[in-house]
Amino acid sequence: MTRTTLLSWHLVPFVTICLCLTNIFIAFRVHHAGVDETSAIFVREEFAISKRQLRHMIDEHSNTATTIQTPPFTTQESFGACALVLNQNHRMTEWIAYHYFALPLRSLIIAYDPKSTQRATDLLHRWKDVIDIIEWEEDDYLPINWTEAVTSQGPSDKPIERLIHEHRQVYFMQQCTVTLAAKNVSRVIHHDVDEYLRINTDIIKRYDTTRPGHITHFLNRQNTSEIRWLPNASCWLFVRLYFIPWNNATAERVHQNRDLSWIRSVPLETLSYRYRKTRAQQTGKGIIHLSHIPPTLLTGRKNNFEKWMNVHNPLGKPLCQGPWPVALSPLLLNHYLGSYEAYKFAAQWDPRFRDDSEWERRLARGKGEPVADDGIVNWVDAFVKWQSEDVARELLSDAGWRQNEQ
Repeated sequence: MTRTTLLSWHLVPFVTICLCLTNIFIAFRVHHAGVDETSAIFVREEFAISKRQLRHMIDEHSNTATTIQTPPFTTQESFGACALVLNQNHRMTEWIAYHYFALPLRSLIIAYDPKSTQRATDLLHRWKDVIDIIEWEEDDYLPINWTEAVTSQGPSDKPIERLIHEHRQVYFMQQCTVTLAAKNVSRVIHHDVDEYLRINTDIIKRYDTTRPGHITHFLNRQNTSEIRWLPNASCWLFVRLYFIPWNNATAERVHQNRDLSWIRSVPLETLSYRYRKTRAQQTGKGIIHLSHIPPTLLTGRKNNFEKWMNVHNPLGKPLCQGPWPVALSPLLLNHYLGSYEAYKFAAQWDPRFRDDSEWERRLARGKGEPVADDGIVNWVDAFVKWQSEDVARELLSDAGWRQNEQ
């Protein structure tokens, strides 16, 4: 661990004491000033300023951000991502680290579902010097009372809450895509933080997936080759493989046999769940190639509620090509169900996760016996080698589901 990093860790007790003293001071002020609305606003702002000042003190003494290795592609040559999240902090760290390494991910827009009780600001902060990150609340990309346009559309077989969520997804995708296009980002992904884009090493054999930015390198190479599956399309669709908790004893044994002892204690989904359903899920997700989108698609839209994108087929036919069968698809998406405990945690806010019967249904989703698939697991060792053990350990420090931390 570097001297500056050690220094930042030594500051933690000092910062903690400062925060405690700040809380005591604010409580004293509240007690004597009363708790009317004006005083409450003053207290909140004063506490926010104190936190920002303390974070600045840590940043001044920490060299973590400046020691993160950058991939061999500029922000414009790299990927952007749009992620709408609902209390998914336990997945964010691993998802960002993997895609920063593999894509590489250099621009990220996070939108919080209005039911969210978590914000990812603190864990996003460590990436601030290498990834352009924007956090949106709903009013950052949607007008006031926008749900009235959804509820007035007439009867539907779906619950109104589900309809509102689906519209929110599409409106966010659209506004995020337009925003990243204005930043001249090359490609954009629109998949969830439980989904990981990877090269299909069963058909793209002997390709070096330990190289930082290997997906961009691969796509750039294919654009100039004789391979016809990736012409200069506006977007491509790829199938999703569904990974479930299965044969956990074997997965745990493999996980515990890793060379780096600290990795064994990090509950990474890409290492913990190594079995997937044989057949791909019926719906895929896409990559948008912004430099090949017709200009009229992104500009001149006066109606915020015109839906021109789709979650599982971003730009529709004929602009999107694919998906291809698993045996022919050059890229795939690993989709992780995760643990039962994480499912129950999400069920507190997400109506799709109703009860244990829904968990069993998701566990049984898809046909065929689960099969082992280690097509993604080498990323962790490659990431550590690229970043150094000290930096990688800090970047992954809060990855994965931990029951006592939620």
